[in-house]
Amino acid sequence: MIGRRRPDVTLGQLPNELQHGDYWKYVDKNGEPLRADCGLWKGDVSGNLTGGVWGYYSPDGNGCGTLVRHTVREHEDGTISIRPGDGSSNSILHSGGRTSKVWHGYVDHGDWQEC
Repeated sequence: MIGRRRPDVTLGQLPNELQHGDYWKYVDKNGEPLRADCGLWKGDVSGNLTGGVWGYYSPDGNGCGTLVRHTVREHEDGTISIRPGDGSSNSILHSGGRTSKVWHGYVDHGDWQEC
């Protein structure tokens, strides 16, 4: 499924009219990209080699998540990639949404690919 790049938002906000597979970058109050190492998250974020924080609406429609421990590569066209072997395990495991469904996979230039 091809996701849509949505406008950047501050943490705690969501873009309007979300669709399955949408993704967006979190920014601070000054519009600067929010950093994974800013102290808001507990645990180890060292697997995030690019340092940014991204949000997404799962491709199966089971709610939103935050990519803070993942290496998210942003491409010139605005799409993102979260790939295997990109410096960390890097697969996305989305669970705990509105249903008991689990989605596991990767993103390549905005294309969500389930494992």
